[in-house]
Amino acid sequence: MRILAIETATAVGSVALLDRGDVVGEVVEAVPQRHLEWLAPAIDGALRAAGWTPQAVQAVAVSRGPGTFTGLRIGVATAAAWARAAGIPLVATSTLETVAAGLEVEGLVCPVLDVRRGEVAGALFECNGAPRRVLDDLVAPVEALLARLPKDRPVVFGGDALVRYAEALRAHPTARLAPAHRWNPRAATTGRLAWARLARGDHDDPYRIAPIYARAAAAMGTQG
Repeated sequence: MRILAIETATAVGSVALLDRGDVVGEVVEAVPQRHLEWLAPAIDGALRAAGWTPQAVQAVAVSRGPGTFTGLRIGVATAAAWARAAGIPLVATSTLETVAAGLEVEGLVCPVLDVRRGEVAGALFECNGAPRRVLDDLVAPVEALLARLPKDRPVVFGGDALVRYAEALRAHPTARLAPAHRWNPRAATTGRLAWARLARGDHDDPYRIAPIYARAAAAMGTQG
């Protein structure tokens, strides 16, 4: 199955093409406030580089948040419109799960995204193969997130919030920080997570899917 994966939840956007779980190509670029003008040309470029036509895409994957308002709105709308027009499956993944899986470590992983206003979006996953959620999405100050995490096991932190909050996160007694090149969610990882669901016959409704904005996650809680 050929999959187009879209990741626009943060200031670093990416598009990936996968054949089942194998990455055929990926485009990654810093696109702060430029997701709208960047996404369509990035998809076209990735398809041309892989020698795929748009009709060759058999499923679409997208990261649905938490994340930035504009980036998520554009990414989710593009993915849903493509799936509806082509009549193909859509899989929407949690951006925090995408970060956790992309760190490629085992044990407890806490992905953290900077959602401004002095807060982060975070969650906790047990990673041993596919990430297994331990703590639901939480949008709060760093100190409130740290208070929810276990203190008796190492916790690996990753995500773009480390740019601003690395020192604060090191206050956790068993904190370990992932390498900086793995902090941003990547479309290739989104695509691999989507393939795992597609292989089970699982996908989302492209007519009902909606982004999970950081403030909505704070109000309602999400499980991705």
